[in-house]
Order: sequence, then C-alpha cells, then structure tokens
Amino acid sequence: MTIYRRIGLGIIGLGVIMFFIGASMFTYRGNIYPAVSKIGEYSFIFWLPTIILGTITIILENIVLAVRKRKKKIIDLTPKDKA
Repeated sequence: MTIYRRIGLGIIGLGVIMFFIGASMFTYRGNIYPAVSKIGEYSFIFWLPTIILGTITIILENIVLAVRKRKKKIIDLTPKDKA
C-alpha cells in the first residue's frame, strides 16, 4: 500500500469521525462550551467534503500509477540506439 493510499484512507477516516462528532453535538442536551459547539458545527459542515477529498486522493494515486506504468511500457518498446 502506497503512502498516498494511506493518506487517502486516513482522510476518509477523519471524515467519518467528523460526522459522528457533528451528529453527537446535535443530539447533546446540556450545557457545552461555545468552542466545543463550534467544533461540532464545523465538523458537521465539512465531513462530506473531507470524505470526497480522501476519495479523490486515492483515485488520483491510481491514475498516476497507471500513467507511470504505461509510460514505462512505452519506453521499453522504443528501439535502443546501437552504438
């Protein structure tokens, strides 16, 4: 597993955690600090873009690997100078 795939999976995991934090702030009935309330709001707003960013990271990594593989294959097929 490459580092970019690990980063993408980590970002997706962060988005899932953000969703649960945001949802728990909406269901909490009690007094909470304003900073904690703001963290819950921002977590609930940005959980989906975070998951999308992680997915794009994984997809771009796959595209880059496919392009590198194809480029290497093309270089291997070119005739070498015989000198």
